[in-house]
Amino acid sequence: MAQSQLILHCGAREVSREDLEGVLTPAATETWFPVPHGTVIDTVEQSLTAAGFQVQKARFGLSRNDARMFGTLDLETPLVSGVNLAVGVRNSLDKSFPLGFCAGNRVFCCDNLAFRSELLVKRKHTRNGQERFQEAICQAVQQLGQFRQAEAERIRIFQLQEIDDTRAESLILRAYEKDIVSHRMLPRVIKEWREPSFVDFQDRNLWSLFNAFTTVLGDMARSNPQRLCGLTMQLQGLMGKAAGLPAAEVAYATPA
Repeated sequence: MAQSQLILHCGAREVSREDLEGVLTPAATETWFPVPHGTVIDTVEQSLTAAGFQVQKARFGLSRNDARMFGTLDLETPLVSGVNLAVGVRNSLDKSFPLGFCAGNRVFCCDNLAFRSELLVKRKHTRNGQERFQEAICQAVQQLGQFRQAEAERIRIFQLQEIDDTRAESLILRAYEKDIVSHRMLPRVIKEWREPSFVDFQDRNLWSLFNAFTTVLGDMARSNPQRLCGLTMQLQGLMGKAAGLPAAEVAYATPA
C-alpha cells in the first residue's frame, strides 16, 4: 500500500513524531500563547482513539526553522475500495497561522490526498486557545462518522457521473481560471486526464478527472502542504458543483 509523501523541498523536511517533541516552543506573550507541535498531535490522536478511530500511518513535516508544522494521519477507515479517511493537522510557532484540523480522503493506488472544507477547525493561539482547540477537535472527531458517510457518497457520485473530453476540458479550464492549477500544471492535468497514469482512473468519469488534478497537485505535498490543503478544498467545491452537489470553498492556504 502506498505511503504518503510530505514536505521534502523548499527548506522543509519530513520528521518523526519524536522530532516534534524536540522543537522548542517560544515563550508566550500577553496576547499570544503558542502550543507545542507535539501537544497538538497528542490532542488529535487522543481524540481519534477515544472515538474508536485507528491511525494507520502518520507523517509530519516542519518548515521555517521548525516553526510551522503540518501532519497527515491516514485512518484505518475505508470510504470506498482503495480510499481511506484521512485528517490533516497544522500548527505554527511564529504567529503565521492558527491551530488547524481538517478531514478528507487518501487514494492509495496513487497516494493522492484531498481535503474537504465541511469539517474544518481553526483556533487562534490565545490564552484559552489550546482548551478551545481540544474541545473543537473532540466535537469534529465525533462528526467523523457522519463525514465518512457523506464523503463515501460523494466519491460514488463522482464515479457514477460519466463525462466526455469536452466537459472534462471545460472543468480543467475553470480550475485554471480559479487559480487551482497554474499555467505550468495545465498541460499536465490535461495529459493525466487523456492518458491516466493509473489503471484505476481509466474510466471516463468525474472521479478520474478529480484524480487527474490531485495527481498533478500532489507534487505540492513535498513543497507546500498548506497550499495543497487549500487547493484541494477549492477543487472539491468545483467538482462538487459539477456533480450537482452543494460545496463550500474555504481557503486553508498560507505562504510556505
